Amino acid sequence: MDNTINKNINNVLLANAFYLKNDPKQLLEKFKPYPPLAALYAASSLEEKQIKVTLFDATLSSSSDEFSRYLSNIQPDLLVICEDSFNFLSKMCLSHVRDATIAMIAITKKLKTANIPVVINSSDAADEPKIYLDAGADYVIVGEVEQSLVELVDWLNTKRESRNEQPTGLIYNTDGQWGRSNLRKNNRNLDNLPQPAWHLVNIEKYQLAWQRHHGYYSINMVTSRGCPYHCNWCAKPIWGQQYVCHSPEYIVKQIQKFSQFKQPDHIWFCDDIFGLKKGWVELFSQLMQAQNIRIPFMIQTRSDLLDASAVTSLKQAGCQQVWLGVESGSQSILDAMNKELKLEQVHEARQLLQQAGISTGFFIQLGYVNEGVDELQATRDMIVSLRPEEIGVSVSYPLPGTEFFNKVQNQLDNKTHWQDSNDLDTVFKSTFRADFYRLIRNHLHSELDALLANPNCSSTKVHWQQQWDQLILSVDQYHNRINATSVTI
Repeated sequence: MDNTINKNINNVLLANAFYLKNDPKQLLEKFKPYPPLAALYAASSLEEKQIKVTLFDATLSSSSDEFSRYLSNIQPDLLVICEDSFNFLSKMCLSHVRDATIAMIAITKKLKTANIPVVINSSDAADEPKIYLDAGADYVIVGEVEQSLVELVDWLNTKRESRNEQPTGLIYNTDGQWGRSNLRKNNRNLDNLPQPAWHLVNIEKYQLAWQRHHGYYSINMVTSRGCPYHCNWCAKPIWGQQYVCHSPEYIVKQIQKFSQFKQPDHIWFCDDIFGLKKGWVELFSQLMQAQNIRIPFMIQTRSDLLDASAVTSLKQAGCQQVWLGVESGSQSILDAMNKELKLEQVHEARQLLQQAGISTGFFIQLGYVNEGVDELQATRDMIVSLRPEEIGVSVSYPLPGTEFFNKVQNQLDNKTHWQDSNDLDTVFKSTFRADFYRLIRNHLHSELDALLANPNCSSTKVHWQQQWDQLILSVDQYHNRINATSVTI
């Protein structure tokens, strides 16, 4: 950190660096933009301490030039680039977000007369703090952002000669020398957080964009933080190995508050696992019905959490779609992942949701260690048999801090991160090359779409079986010379 910085922090600029325009899949195929929710929680925590906050939301912005103009106009005392740790896109640590963040740091540091300290909070910065500190950032907040940021501002507002040691949860750069304060324990009482600072968001811009592309408007909310399960490919640099949730009362109040501000047509609850705590879903449903709230919503959860009571309560509360982390149709692959899930539970969850009229999505992961043709066949058979309304197909992606990363580290390529969300490079020596997994992905999507459109058409089934057989016959040309079968997990 530049030791000349010693001024009061009265005006904080919060920003994110996920420009939708930099991610072709999200821009052209999906186009489901959401505000940076983690930054909104950070903003409301600062505002509660009477700190003025403004927001530069890169999501729908045109370029870093827009950020430069905004920065010059605001002239903040502190810049905080806070990625949305609740959004799976941020957790992927994509290269285009890293590049945009570094560009924003450079733009800020060029305003030498302003002398603005820069703070970063993101999954990627937690994994690779040196990259950001070397680029000119002064602090990286490791873990959840709210309390560390509030305490950092208080600390910076203390005269230098009166300062004690730095707040917990920080990695910092002082004249080229690294420093690290003690780790901070995560908040175990989420209801003590103020509601997100939605008033900082240009909601009308989001609403118009959603209406143009989908005919409705969706907003993102979160009921919990973290995941207690041990899937060995899942990185947890922000929340760690824990799970904590808001009360149903807090969430219902949040929905009511936002609806008074701007009535949404749809809510995406972006929890890693929605409704893990026993009885939570049932109470949430009762409160939603008691308040006569009728807003369709989408969740992500585990198959083994969905019994008849939970599914009925979800339906009564307004749940429209459930995404399940299925990953594979091979039990041996699920076991190797430490997924703690049985395929029978996937079948049961799909049946319950289908009977309740709730759409089902499967997250599928190709290319895990030791996955061969038989395992790919099992995944395809599961999808054809259960026919979820949607699938999201990705490729195993070793992120730092995971057991999976440690096991394949000696097989990593020079490329360590995906450029964007449609990249799907394996980045390690998987059984097959990335282009084969892309062919498998394309086939699974196309076959499922055809079967859903023509569920009883025998010629459709025959056609896609022939297409699959031809694809599998070509497999030898896609084998990696050195594959991952020598790795044991």
